[in-house]
Amino acid sequence: MTKKEQKNIITKHVIKAVQENFNVIEDFNDEEGRGYFTFAIESEGIEYRFDMSRNDFSIISYKIKGEKGHQEALELEEYLDKFIENEIVIVSIKEGII
Repeated sequence: MTKKEQKNIITKHVIKAVQENFNVIEDFNDEEGRGYFTFAIESEGIEYRFDMSRNDFSIISYKIKGEKGHQEALELEEYLDKFIENEIVIVSIKEGII
């Protein structure tokens, strides 16, 4: 299996896992082709927007320091990072990537 094939398997698994475990209200897209998937999650009635890197699956929140909900966005960002790390391990073992 090539590195590109491995990356595609992991990417599909991560996106599906996030969709199944979080209230995703705007699905993953990469319309601008800039190397990030943009998506939104609703939590307690508030929309949080994130970018997920295509390269390392890291998460970046759109909330700006001082903006209402910034701390919550950072906490959700951290939780998503850990969740995704675990999902990468799961799919890598399942698919024999590691």
